[in-house]
Formats: sequence, C-alpha cells, structure tokens
Amino acid sequence: MTAKAQSMPLPRQQSNAIRCVLGMLGSDVHTKGIRTVASMLRSAGIDVVFAGEHLTIDQMVESVREAEPEFVGLSFSTAGYLVYMKLFTDAMKAAGLGHVSVMVGGLVHPDDEAVLRDMGVSGLFGPGTTTQDIVSWLNRVSAEKTFQQ
Repeated sequence: MTAKAQSMPLPRQQSNAIRCVLGMLGSDVHTKGIRTVASMLRSAGIDVVFAGEHLTIDQMVESVREAEPEFVGLSFSTAGYLVYMKLFTDAMKAAGLGHVSVMVGGLVHPDDEAVLRDMGVSGLFGPGTTTQDIVSWLNRVSAEKTFQQ
C-alpha cells in the first residue's frame, strides 16, 4: 500500500476514542517496533491510523492533516531523528497543526531528550516502555487538552 492510500481519512473506531497517527520517516527499516506498538494501542482502545514507513516529511504531515488526530507518533532506530524531528515539527507548525501532540519512540539518546522537548515533542518512549505507559500518557494528555478547552 502506498503512503497516500494509508493516510486516507478514516472514520473513528469509537466516537470518544483517542486518535493517534503513527509512522516512520526516511529510510529506517526497523519497523517491527512501531507495528507492534500500533497493534497494542489498537487493542487498548486507541484509534490508530498507521501512516506507513519510509515517508517524507510532507507525506507524514498530510497524513496528520487528513486524519485529524490528537496525537502523532514517530519511531526511530537511527541517529537521524534530531534532523527529521526539527523538519517535522516545523512543518507541522507551518501547516497549522501545532496543536497535535507529538511523541517519539525508539532509540533516542537521553542527552537528546531536552532538545526534542524544545522542538515540541511532549512524549518520549524508549526501549522497555510498556503499552500501559503509552496509554496512560495518551489518556492524561488528552484529558489535559479537554480540560484546557
């Protein structure tokens, strides 16, 4: 399936379900983690839209725009995540999508966490993170957003 086909708007699984778009940027080939997380989050009641792998920044931003999620998650197992995330967060803001909470999973060096947070990444999940950790974070941040509205 192409990235365009995967990013088509989908009806929400449940009217009150948290919607999250997941995807991978660039040429990272380690896809097992994000596919597993997508499956586990779906099982936990999260409305997951898997945008695909090997996406460009523009393709991922378009997937987010079309799906209208509360959250977007990107997975990295290579060292290029700082460059990709700077480009991605800038593109999200330029597209008027700065309200969508961004989370990153995979292999992120602890020294880079503050840099990612400064870029607007609010959730960081590395090896050993449980599904419940992610679901709890999604629920908490979603509730905070609802309260602020």
